[in-house]
Amino acid sequence: MKQVVAIVVNTFRETVRDKVLYGILFFAVAFILFTIVLSELSLHEEKRIIADLGLSGISLVSLILAVVLGVGMLTKEIDKKTLYPILSKPVARWQFVLGKYLGINLTLLVQVAVMAAVFTAVLAFKGGTLTWPFVLSLYLIFLEILVITSIAMLFSSFSTPFVSGLLTLGVFIVGRNLDLLQAFIRKGKVGPMADLLAQVPHVFPNLYLFYPSGRAIDESWVTLHGSFVHLDYLASATSYGLVYASVCLLLAMAVFSRRDLI
Repeated sequence: MKQVVAIVVNTFRETVRDKVLYGILFFAVAFILFTIVLSELSLHEEKRIIADLGLSGISLVSLILAVVLGVGMLTKEIDKKTLYPILSKPVARWQFVLGKYLGINLTLLVQVAVMAAVFTAVLAFKGGTLTWPFVLSLYLIFLEILVITSIAMLFSSFSTPFVSGLLTLGVFIVGRNLDLLQAFIRKGKVGPMADLLAQVPHVFPNLYLFYPSGRAIDESWVTLHGSFVHLDYLASATSYGLVYASVCLLLAMAVFSRRDLI
């Protein structure tokens, strides 16, 4: 696994030097700080507003970063012809894809940690405290990142960055609204397409499983209900996310291994 580790480290160094990522991170931090202003518009719901907007901002920015990095990493290596010296060494294509995937997610983990630190400071400024449910919310966000990055890399293994980005965003939109679609199917409100739409949950990921809520920072909610989510739910969401990401990553490896790079 030395080859994979070397690719992971190289990918991490490459991505942290990307000025575009710093720009996106800057706006994310600015938005989290701006939640202080927005919270003042609410009546006795300051911490809840900060929690909702802050977690939503972290989730959205993480998605954008996952798509940007996931869809462009493989193509960039091919266009710049930096891939060929690597593959001329004892490095298999599947190792290259795996290393890129892990390196991207390592970068995203650091990005989430930075945004979480700023968010915690903002929450402390308003008299809130860091709670275990908040940490679990970040964990669910990172699980979603793992899934989205694997999907982006799957599409980028055979398509252009633009098309891969559109396809990944399409999967994200469907995945986030999968519960709503299933509710419509159960109520028979989708008409003659019911049979076709019933197959969607078997293909698209249910990303709503990873969507956090501001109630994770609502101390009264935590006091009344004891915890943010049950451990069996976390175990189920973790298994689902890791299995789906692994399948997409394996498909990406298989497709990229057969791709004509000349």
